[in-house]
Amino acid sequence: MAQGDLVLELSSFIERVSAIARTGLAFSNGFDLERYEELLNEAARMRASLDSAGPAEAHAIYRRWRDEVKIGYEGYVTAAVGCGAIVFNERDEILMTQRPTGKWWYPTGFCDVGVSPAENAAREVLEETGLIVTPLRLMGVTDSQKLGSPARHIYSILFYRLDGGKLRVHTLEALDARFFRLDQLPEPLHGVDRRWIALAREFHFAGRIHAYFDPLS
Repeated sequence: MAQGDLVLELSSFIERVSAIARTGLAFSNGFDLERYEELLNEAARMRASLDSAGPAEAHAIYRRWRDEVKIGYEGYVTAAVGCGAIVFNERDEILMTQRPTGKWWYPTGFCDVGVSPAENAAREVLEETGLIVTPLRLMGVTDSQKLGSPARHIYSILFYRLDGGKLRVHTLEALDARFFRLDQLPEPLHGVDRRWIALAREFHFAGRIHAYFDPLS
């Protein structure tokens, strides 16, 4: 196994173990509670080691995870959910935003409580670019870990839409926003996922209507 693949596997393993431990702490007491505390400590130590950090950082990770634990149903740890929108203009150019990191990506963000995925996607576009869009079709749901990301485990829900409007960049949300040809995307791009580029091409230019999802392992 290549070193990069090993790091990805370890990151996924550590995140899963910490999630199991935090969920266990939410529902357990007595002997089980003590075991889940130890499991969380070990996961934090492994996370720090993977980041080339020391005991102090490991304890800080453990403390942060432990403080996030809630008792009962509210404490069940799940993957995060994000929503994004693939928006084309009348010239068949795709909308891209430049994030505060300087990297480019389609409009996206975490889903807020009490708002549907489609509403979240439309709101992200509005907040970042000033454009009013109405999601037309579900493009797909992807798993960040299956796409090779060692960061936080996220399910991404992607919507497709063609809409008009005038760009008005919100400087707290993005550094810039522009339309680009799909074969001339700006650099650098955010993250490791590039599957969305093929999906954008298939939905906009090839008339695809069926949503994508990651196959079973």
